[in-house]
Amino acid sequence: MNLLDPKSLEDQIAHFLIKGGRGTTELLKELQTLRPGTTKQGFYAALRKLKAEDVVVVYKKVVALNVTWVKQMEEMLARAAKTYTVEDDSSNLLSLADKESVSYSFASIKQLDNYWGHAQNIVVQATPADEPVYTYDPHYWFYIARPEVERGHMDGINALGKQFLMTVGGATPLDKAIQYAFNNELRQYHMERMFAKERYYVVVIGDYIFESTFNEDIERRIGDIYARDANPAAEVAKAFESILNAKVRGKLKITRNRTKARKLKAKLGKNFVIKKQGV
Repeated sequence: MNLLDPKSLEDQIAHFLIKGGRGTTELLKELQTLRPGTTKQGFYAALRKLKAEDVVVVYKKVVALNVTWVKQMEEMLARAAKTYTVEDDSSNLLSLADKESVSYSFASIKQLDNYWGHAQNIVVQATPADEPVYTYDPHYWFYIARPEVERGHMDGINALGKQFLMTVGGATPLDKAIQYAFNNELRQYHMERMFAKERYYVVVIGDYIFESTFNEDIERRIGDIYARDANPAAEVAKAFESILNAKVRGKLKITRNRTKARKLKAKLGKNFVIKKQGV
């Protein structure tokens, strides 16, 4: 089951129920709005399947997530989080010495982004709470393509008391359209071209630097969308999703370099209000 990016009817039902129970008639109408062509028969077949798997309970025409299932998922994910942020040494990230680096290659931008988020979380967990996450993208199109995934990353960072400081290299209407999501001290947003490389993505956390440069065709496609569109509507998100899934080689380099990281943080941090240590 995929609740972050629901595809099947069963996934969509469970996703809707995260915010609370729904009457079956109300839930069916919401699904038909989201998924035109959803039939009443298909809806109730999916509901029966979820009920048989103990994912949902239905009582007096109200459907809700099964609390027992939710608790089981919570416990399983908590164990996984501990394993992959504390005990997992497969990436050797935390054992990198100063000025050492590792590089990875992926078959698509989505695979790269998934691993980037995983590796970044390891470093976020291992660095002090007063170390902000400094991020620079030419455009923060990932937020439009995968809003729930990106918000999840930010929520996890902020839950540790860390700031998420996002700089984007563009100032188009589409760049400005997501500025609303950065509305407090822990989430800040700035629009300014900071690097000569047009296709340069970088994140700095403590002494760690995550870097990637996408190919020219991908960046051209992204740039065309930002030049053409003003609002992150559904069709824009789908266009970005197709870029995510395109079979294009992507590379990620992770370096531990105290001196370079300090310079990058000074460059990227000058436009933000940085929390004082211990505050």
